[in-house]
Amino acid sequence: MSQPFKIALILAFAALPLLEIGLLIRLGQLIGIWWLATIIIGTAVLGTYVIRRVGLSVFERALSRLNSDREGFSPLFDGFVQVLAGLLLIFPGIISDMIGLVLLVPQIRSVVIRTGLLKLVTLFHYQAEVSRETFRASSTESPRHEDDGIVIEGEYERVSEKPLYPGKAVQPRRSRR
Repeated sequence: MSQPFKIALILAFAALPLLEIGLLIRLGQLIGIWWLATIIIGTAVLGTYVIRRVGLSVFERALSRLNSDREGFSPLFDGFVQVLAGLLLIFPGIISDMIGLVLLVPQIRSVVIRTGLLKLVTLFHYQAEVSRETFRASSTESPRHEDDGIVIEGEYERVSEKPLYPGKAVQPRRSRR
């Protein structure tokens, strides 16, 4: 991910709670505090129900599918999105509740899994591989100077010495005419 995109993503996550609070205040003014409290408590109860219903059964189904069909990741991602929807419903806020309710629709969940979540997993996998390789390179190499030049690893054998591998004959160099 590019640096400006990361900064924009961080700013969006920082602005989301402020936007949620502003919308809650505005909705409370429009419909009244008691209706707003009812909606917030109702969505929190719905979110708790979803998380309890999905819970560990998703992981059990995924493991059983992995053992039999080799198609265990689809229900695992589906369960992950359902748990995410439940968490979004528990948090008070209009935007998070709307996203949570939308994610409870099975057709929308499957679209989210096919498009967004799988791309996100591959992105994180790529980032992890790059980070792992960077870490390995930085931890195994000694500090190098800029003027050391290119290092090429390989095996060599001097003609004047005995062969590297016994049984292989070293042929003398031909003289150039």
